[in-house]
Amino acid sequence: MATEQDGATASGATASGAARATFGAVLLVIWGVITILWVYDAIYKLGHGEASPAIWAVVALLLMFLLACMEGLEVAVIDRWSHLYPDRAMSDLAGWLAARQLFVALIVTAATMLAERDSIAIPFTSTEITSPATLKIFNLVWTGLTVLWFMQIFPKHMAATNADRYLSLTRGPLFPIVEFVRVIGISWPAEQTAKLVQNRLGWHPAPVLEAAPSRGAVSLADGWAALTPEDGRDH
Repeated sequence: MATEQDGATASGATASGAARATFGAVLLVIWGVITILWVYDAIYKLGHGEASPAIWAVVALLLMFLLACMEGLEVAVIDRWSHLYPDRAMSDLAGWLAARQLFVALIVTAATMLAERDSIAIPFTSTEITSPATLKIFNLVWTGLTVLWFMQIFPKHMAATNADRYLSLTRGPLFPIVEFVRVIGISWPAEQTAKLVQNRLGWHPAPVLEAAPSRGAVSLADGWAALTPEDGRDH
């Protein structure tokens, strides 16, 4: 009986994995087609004397690259904070993380606006996509999937797998930027709001309850590194 149940579980897992891979592959193909149209449209308009789509496209991609670096930096810093700054308090880490969030908010918003087009030229035809609703969906799908895959999941996994190497590449240029944002107090309103609401609602750490035996501490980096367990830290 146990063997039959194990076999059924394995078959279910295989089917679920196949369905997941199929859906992911379809999304990747859709994203690839949309990306080709997005790039072609910028080049097409540049060739017809309209440079702004190409310029905004380059700016949007540069901002997305900065976002990717910042997203991986968050994971690496959380994982290595005690080694980087053994004498600093956790409140310093919290302030650093709060300041870093500025780049998520600004870059995602700015990149979405810069990536949007008034029309999309279709290759090898004289047809253009001009429907406002279609263009909104086009921009939402392209920007959303691009940010999700390549500016969120991918850099976080890379940073978690080898935090020290990631920090050696990004700490020098990016730390001063985050520190500047922290010092000037952009995150201060959110910090004070959190303090006020926490005090009003009694939103304080809950007492530790008796629970099942722990399997050991799991860090944020351990979780992201296990995205590809054969290459991650579990290995």
